[in-house]
Formats: sequence, structure tokens, C-alpha cells
Amino acid sequence: MRGDAWSSDYAWIVNFNNGNVNNNHRNNSAFVRAVRRVSPAGECQGEVSLRALYQAWRGARRKKQPSANQLAFELRSIDRMLDLQERLNAGTWSPAPTTCFVATRPKAREIHAPDFGDRVVHHWLVPQLEAIYEPTFIHDSYANRKGKGTHAAVRRLQQFVRQVHSGQGGGWYLQLDVHNFFNSIHRPTLYAMLRKRLARAGLAEVPMRAVHALLRHPVQRQGVIHRATAAQRTLVPRHKRLENAPPGCGLPIGNLSSQFFANVYLDALDQFAKHTLKAKRYLRYVDDFVLVHRDRAVLERWQAQIESFLADRLKLRLKADIRLRPLSAGADFLGYVIYPTHTRVRARVLRHASQALTSWHQQHAVAGGFHATPEAFQQLDATWASYQGHFAHADSWRLQQRILRRRPWLAALTNPRRRFHHRLSGRRITVRTTRA
Repeated sequence: MRGDAWSSDYAWIVNFNNGNVNNNHRNNSAFVRAVRRVSPAGECQGEVSLRALYQAWRGARRKKQPSANQLAFELRSIDRMLDLQERLNAGTWSPAPTTCFVATRPKAREIHAPDFGDRVVHHWLVPQLEAIYEPTFIHDSYANRKGKGTHAAVRRLQQFVRQVHSGQGGGWYLQLDVHNFFNSIHRPTLYAMLRKRLARAGLAEVPMRAVHALLRHPVQRQGVIHRATAAQRTLVPRHKRLENAPPGCGLPIGNLSSQFFANVYLDALDQFAKHTLKAKRYLRYVDDFVLVHRDRAVLERWQAQIESFLADRLKLRLKADIRLRPLSAGADFLGYVIYPTHTRVRARVLRHASQALTSWHQQHAVAGGFHATPEAFQQLDATWASYQGHFAHADSWRLQQRILRRRPWLAALTNPRRRFHHRLSGRRITVRTTRA
């Protein structure tokens, strides 16, 4: 460069304010402020920024009931996020022990709640991975994806059923489920799939190391804090407990990262079904997937090919409960039974609803009315609203009317315009109704 290197003739001319008031940098000695290169994911190339962790913290706490673990993190949130930033950038971050409890609905299973600091890391990492994978996921994968979900999956299956059944009638569906899915995911196979794809996409080293940290060790080695009683743990079959997963296998249910990794793992099956089998009507929700076709023989052939693919490529096997049935028999899927002409609510959902409402009635009914805390009435409102939301996606008007006829107190207690004669007694309310 010549001796007059700082001449304005060699300045980078940028019109930042659309007024060019500094006369092409001639008024500031032709110096231009240096900026750091930023990757498409919003990260400074090669490191995680505090701003990114702050956004992840906001995502991790959004719409969540604060736990003691979360409150402890937020008591010194800046220090905790600085510590996360330092460990992630240095490559020393690893997951903290998870808290294991047992959920009993719809069936008993272990849930591993991550440490809140790890949840922040998940909310920082997963969007970067989604940006790479989402464009190539198939349209009809409905679990843990924005704009998808159970109700969208049910509507799509209903569309498939009606397309095949319309006109000539008939048609069949094949419903398959992976045996003990999360405990059977082979982590080395999953990491090999991720590493190849993420390296090709140019993912930075720091998130790549975080992916490896999540998959290199089983949860048992990282540590588990059990909050379930011995009686609760016995409700979970031995093969469903993560501690009994085969060597190199298993992802904890309850982690945002596990949900995403599960979609990546079974994306290989999705691509096989769409591009090798050429299955036009195929959809999947987590490990439950359905294929619809007019010809039963075609579905039988696809079943055999899918079993071979899962065993050879993903080290998985199907559940023994394989349903290959005519469409007229109804497909039991995600809480609904889908027929060519209508959709019903699944019998097990109705049974759970009846048990929940009956239990509330037995606990709080008194002579001529109900006696409960305000929180108990709020719980009833939330329970009935939740079931009404589920019923709304089926042909269920008569069903709801039947439930209300059998429980006249329910309409009275959950009516937003209800007018009761009540008296306060400490923190409890007595509600007088005509019929209890």
C-alpha cells in the first residue's frame, strides 16, 4: 500500500444514515469501525455470545412454572450464564445430573428433567440444529415441530383415509410403533448421522462440541436425582427404565434436545418411506407412524421392508402390536379413532375424563353443594377445559352433552356466568347448587 494509505480515496464508503453527513468518511480521517463476522445463526463465528445465552434463557423459562432449580439459577443469572459461556467456549461443558420422576398418564414412564442451566443450553443449541434440518424433514413428520402437533397429524390422517376410501370405498391402514423407542436409540449411530450432516452444513465448533457432550455418555454416568418413590418406580416396567437401556443406547425423555434428536434419528425412516417405498400416504408422530393404501398386499410388503430397514440401519425393532386393518374399522391414533366419515374420541381418554371428574366430585361434594378451596375450583375449570379442547377436534357434540346430563353440577360449576350463593370460610368456599 502507498504511503498515503489512509487517504479517503481508499476508505470503505458506507452510507449508514442515508444522509452521508460525514462526506464519505473524510470528516473522520477515513477510519472505519471494525466489526466481527457474524454467522447466519446469529453467533459470533466460533463462540457463543452472552446475548445468545440470554435469548436461550428467556426461551427456557417461557410458559414454565418456576421450579426451585430455576429460581436458584435466576438468583445469580448473569454469573450462571457467564459460567455457561466460558465452559461452552472452552469445550468443558457437560450436562448436570437430571431429576427423574414418574408420570402416570397416559401410562407410567420415567421423565428426566434437566438442570435449568442445561435447559438454557438446549434452547441455545436446538434452534441452530433445526435451521439445518428443518428444510429437509418431510412434511408429514408432526412431533415437536413448529406448526405441527397432534391435532395437525390427526387432520392429515383423516385426509389420507378419506382420499383412499372415497369413490370405490375400501382401503387399509398399517399402523406401526417402535419398541421402547427412546431407550433403544443407539447414540453412536445418531452422533455419526449428526456429525456428517452438521459438518457439511458448516456448524461452528462450539455447538458441535455441545452435541457431542449430550450424546457421549449415558444419563446414569452424568448422574440422576430420583424424586419418585420406590412404589412409583415399580409402576414403570424394567425395560422402560433408562438405567436398564442396552450399552450405548438411550436418550432421556423430557429434554428438548432428546425430542429433536429423536426426529433426526427417525428422519432416516421417513426418507426411506417416501423415496424408497414411494409411500404417498405416510405420516409419523414420534415413533408412531401410519401408512394408508388401497391394497393390503402393498402394506404387507412395506411392513417387511420397514422392519428390515429399522433393524439394519437404526438398530430398532417394531412392537408386536402391528395393526393392519380396513379403514372402516377406524384408526386409533393420538387420542382419537379416525373413520372415513367421522372422528371419535378414544375410549381411554373418556375413561380418564370420567375418573378425573368423579374424583373431584367425591372429594368436594357436601350436602346441597360443594365445599373446596378457590384453587380446587380453578383445577376443575382447567380439567374440564382441557378435555373440552380435546373433544373439540372430534365429532363430539353429543358426547359432551351426555357428560353434562350425567353430571349437572359440572355445567353449574364451570359456567363463566355462574351466580352462586356462597360464603367464605377461611380459604374455602361453599357453593350451593340445586343438585349435587
